[in-house]
Amino acid sequence: MTTAERVAELVRGGESFLVCCHKRPDADALGSALGLRALLLRLGKDVNLYVPDDLPPNLVFLDHGEVERDLPADKRWDVTFVMDTAANALLPKGLPAEDVRGPLVVIDHHANHDDVGDIVLRETEACATGEMVMDLAEMFGLRPVPAEAATPIYAALVADTGGFRYSTTKPKVLRMGAELLEQGADPWEVAYELFEKWQPERLALLSAILDTLEVECEGRLALMTVTREMLAKTGATDDMVEGMVDYGRKLKGVEIAALVWEFPADSGEGLDTKISFRSRGDADVGVLAQRLGGGGHKSAAGTQLDIDADTAREQVRELACRVLCGE
Repeated sequence: MTTAERVAELVRGGESFLVCCHKRPDADALGSALGLRALLLRLGKDVNLYVPDDLPPNLVFLDHGEVERDLPADKRWDVTFVMDTAANALLPKGLPAEDVRGPLVVIDHHANHDDVGDIVLRETEACATGEMVMDLAEMFGLRPVPAEAATPIYAALVADTGGFRYSTTKPKVLRMGAELLEQGADPWEVAYELFEKWQPERLALLSAILDTLEVECEGRLALMTVTREMLAKTGATDDMVEGMVDYGRKLKGVEIAALVWEFPADSGEGLDTKISFRSRGDADVGVLAQRLGGGGHKSAAGTQLDIDADTAREQVRELACRVLCGE
């Protein structure tokens, strides 16, 4: 029995399901979770979708009251799904104990990952976890997918393919996109919400971030920084930092872009440093992030460290140059 078949068996045999995704969800995490919730409901299951973090402003349009910030008291679930999660450190806070949540099933597409989950359905060739939800829908006999699943899954595919630009955009993915449009997804709405609709404060933050840009390793590495002072000065929020690392990769000759970001510590006291990586060409930032305790893909990865931003930036500079030199 394949892992996908085991997951399908759990779904068919269970009645109550908890669906969640990684901390500070992105479009693939939230979109795949919403998509799976819609499928489970169509199968007549009882479902709770738990996301304790505030949704980024560009993802609010996906939530029509499905997301729960708190778990219902005195409830047990047959199975818990965690979507798009490759590391234990990214599991959502407040996740119930095993005797309450049932087996933890991870559905994920990251090549670099921790040993997380009781059952792991991982397809590293998938462009997004949303693509894997579409494959599950096929197994459940729910293709074309229900209309309520179309927009969130489409958002997942669009986000993780960079608007169907990355090399993971295979013919199968484009056919899925067409199916989702036929089921009601609005391509302009999704593109506008995910990639545009910028507030003035975010544009000011971009200007401040670009002022920190340094190019190292003979033009192959771009380093940028976000500090709490920059956020306060521009009036920007942490949600507005998402995607800023991509601007380093736009520079001709750059193979790895890194954004070093001061971020409130998970403990609630002081600051950690979050690092986002992007690459092009042969550079594998998934390996780079893994060496720093994180994970991700060859072209997009990240980590979070309990050190100050200046120290983190120097570590990134040293390790990235070593990766670019093939060490």
